[in-house]
Amino acid sequence: MSDARALEAGVAAASFPGWCCSYCADPLLPASHGLFCAGEGRYFATDRGIHRLLPEERHRELRAFLELYQRVRRDEGWRASPGLPRVAADHPQAGIWRQRAESLALGLELAQVLLPAPPWRVLEVGAGCCWISAELLARGHRVAAVDVNLDPEDGLAAAAALLPSGASLERAEAEMEALPLEPQSVDLIVAGASLHYPAALQRTLVELRRVTRRDGVLLVLDSPVYRRRADGEAMVAERMRAQAERYHLAVPRESQSGYLVLPELEDGFESAGWRLSVHGWPRRPRELMRDAIEIARHGRRTARFPILLARRDG
Repeated sequence: MSDARALEAGVAAASFPGWCCSYCADPLLPASHGLFCAGEGRYFATDRGIHRLLPEERHRELRAFLELYQRVRRDEGWRASPGLPRVAADHPQAGIWRQRAESLALGLELAQVLLPAPPWRVLEVGAGCCWISAELLARGHRVAAVDVNLDPEDGLAAAAALLPSGASLERAEAEMEALPLEPQSVDLIVAGASLHYPAALQRTLVELRRVTRRDGVLLVLDSPVYRRRADGEAMVAERMRAQAERYHLAVPRESQSGYLVLPELEDGFESAGWRLSVHGWPRRPRELMRDAIEIARHGRRTARFPILLARRDG
């Protein structure tokens, strides 16, 4: 290991993103076929353009979740394709993609009021196929993306099909709860349909704040939000029953994504060092009317998908 360390000692790490060792947090240096931590004498492979920075023990722990997640996604028809989020009218998720395109457009309009003049340093967390990263690259921003899903059709490995001509995207296999990035290194974090996945939301918000510069912004899009926790739990239970019936297997709770709870958000974000604003939640009379319709149709209230915009406080 000492020879390799000496060989790489004079190489400067890229200024953005500043990837760090998943074990000791030292800056990583470029090396043949990957990245190198001089502090630990440890190599991290780069496969299909993706830095494999997830610790091996977490990789083993997440394996069962990812196997079920990828199977469900394939069966539901989720595939990366050039042009996302723009899809044909007969696409199986046309309505969802239209909603996500609208959310991103409005979210970026809100965020730019709080951010300096572009280009921005952007991190997409829970990036999936990186369609948001591709959109931001096309607008001239400096972008990096992380996820634990490396699926070649729906995960980080699918990003090449979406990138603008001649563009490259820094990607890493990593969790948003433990980002292998230097502190205060990004202007904007975008969590598109992903902030409801971490089991420990508070810890995740603290970690996202750590890598965001002072007055930087966290933009949360397309995560399900409920006013009442009981409605969110009912949704998860319904999904688990449907998966158990479809796949003929026991579906553990930890295999499922979660949801956010509206009354808990402001205090949760504030205690993690963020100032939160919620955009798109209906006024109370309209909310109550929709609640009554949903209870009559579904037996419970369904999720709403507001835009959450948070600014780093201090």
